[in-house]
Amino acid sequence: MDITNTILKFVKVYILSFFIFTLIGLIVDYAVLRVLLGNKLEYDIITRLRNTLSVAFILVDVFALTSAFLYFRQSQKTALELEQTEKEKATLQSQMLQKNLEPHFLFNNLSILSGLAKNRPEQIESFIDDFSDVYRYYLKHGKKQLAELKDELSFLKNYMNLIEKRFGNTYQIENSIENTDGFIIPCSLQLCVENAIKHNRGSNKIPLVISLSRKEDTIVVKNKLNKVDFTLGTGTGNDYLKRQYQLNFNKDVIFTETNNEFIVEIPLVLEI
Repeated sequence: MDITNTILKFVKVYILSFFIFTLIGLIVDYAVLRVLLGNKLEYDIITRLRNTLSVAFILVDVFALTSAFLYFRQSQKTALELEQTEKEKATLQSQMLQKNLEPHFLFNNLSILSGLAKNRPEQIESFIDDFSDVYRYYLKHGKKQLAELKDELSFLKNYMNLIEKRFGNTYQIENSIENTDGFIIPCSLQLCVENAIKHNRGSNKIPLVISLSRKEDTIVVKNKLNKVDFTLGTGTGNDYLKRQYQLNFNKDVIFTETNNEFIVEIPLVLEI
C-alpha cells in the first residue's frame, strides 16, 4: 500500500511538473522572441508548442529521475536508521527482561526453601546443594547468548531435582531427545518448564508430564493443560525468549495453546 501511494504521488508530481514546465517554457519562449524580434515577430504557436513540449519533457524527466533518486536514497537511509533504533530498543528491552529473570528465579527457589523448612527440614541441606549447582549454572550462562543443548538438558535435570523436593512426583519430565547437537538460549527449557508448573495443576496420582522432543532443528516442549484457578503472571519468561531469538538470530519461538495442550517450539542454532 505504501509503495502504491508513493508511485501515485510521483505520477501526480510528474504530470503537474510537466504542465508547469510547459507553461513557463511558452511564456519565456514568447518573451525572448518578442525582445529579439520585436514587431517583426511572427509567432507560430503550434511549432513553438511542439518545441516547448519536447524541452519540457526532457527537463521533467531529469527532474523526476533526480527527485526519485534523492527520495529513495533518503528513504533507505531513514529505514536503516529506524531499523537500528528498533534494534537498540529491543536490545534494551531484552536486557531489562533479563534483569527481571534473576530475582524471579531466586524468589521461586526461596519459596521452595521456605516450604521445606516448614514441612521437610531434613531435606534443606540437600536442597541447598542442588540449588547451588543450579544457580552456579545460571550465573555462568545467564548472560551468554547461547549454550550447548546437552548442557541445558543437564541443567534442567538439576533444576527438576529442586522441583521434586518441593512437589514430590507431581511434576515430571519426559525427555525423548537423543540428538543433542546444537545450541539454545540459556535457561530456555527451564523457563518453559517453570511456566508449565506455574500454570498447571499436578498430583502424585496424576502427575503433570512435561515432554521434551526434537523435531529437526526445533525443540518442542509440551504439557497437558490442567490449569490452576488463578495465577499472577507477567509473561516475562516468554517475552524474554521471543525477544532474544528475534533480536539475535531472527528466529521465532512459537507458543501454541490448544484445547488440551500447551506447546512451545524453540529453534536451535546449529552453528556459532
